Amino acid sequence: MQSGKLSASKGSVVVTGVSSGIGAAIVRQLAAADYTVFGSVRAADDAASLKDSLGDRFEPLIFDVRDDEQVADAAEQVAKSLSASPLCGLVNNVGLAAFGPLECLDDETFETTITVNLFGTRTVTNAFLPLLRGKVGLHAGKIINVSSLSGILNSPMNGAYCIAKHALESLGEVYRRELLPDGIDVVALRSGPVQSEIWNRNRSDNAATAYKHPPYQRMAHKVQRNMKRAERDAIPAADIAAAVQEILERNTNRTAYHFSKGALTSRILASLPARMADRLIVGALMKPAKR
Repeated sequence: MQSGKLSASKGSVVVTGVSSGIGAAIVRQLAAADYTVFGSVRAADDAASLKDSLGDRFEPLIFDVRDDEQVADAAEQVAKSLSASPLCGLVNNVGLAAFGPLECLDDETFETTITVNLFGTRTVTNAFLPLLRGKVGLHAGKIINVSSLSGILNSPMNGAYCIAKHALESLGEVYRRELLPDGIDVVALRSGPVQSEIWNRNRSDNAATAYKHPPYQRMAHKVQRNMKRAERDAIPAADIAAAVQEILERNTNRTAYHFSKGALTSRILASLPARMADRLIVGALMKPAKR
């Protein structure tokens, strides 16, 4: 990933969802690079554990992105800690995935997926925007949204997540254009499978019998097999963390960066005529397994 000139400046960054996976890797990367990192978790035990392991470079924030009051309190906590200094970055990492056909997902699961990935990101972004704008003579901060290749390509059995990430992509683009006069850039990180916990709860050996509708059974079984295969080729969370640091330290960036071995395939499928993509994607999932 190359774009623009590297800058050696350090500063303070807020990262959401740092108890494990990508978020934890980002915190470790930035703390080791002499950034002060404010990281959000939902449990006090996680906050204490991270503080013990990362030391003075890490400050825990305890909030759920769905709770406006908790987020506002966290922003106030960061503002007091920074005094008159601005944030140099906000990394919206919190995400939630749900497996299954849209017809079969219960309303609560669907709404929670949208709320965490989309509304939570907006809530956090709005709360910390005043701290990103900077002061006269200082550079404004950057917003980095941890998106997904699912934000540009819709796939069966992954509908709620795809819808949420497509909306996140739109959200980021609107923010980028609205905040351009303030000098605040918004960058998306679109990854395929990453070594993370987000998909573990969605894998099941019983996927083939989870749905009464036979086509759903076949799709679910094939998608689950693909997920297991993709997990073996998943990129380390440290790769995403390194990209975050690089984006923060560059004067200019692309609007989005793509990661994973399947990134090119996803981008090609997303660019095809919709009917052609339909046939290719669904055809691959409905094809009988080789014996």
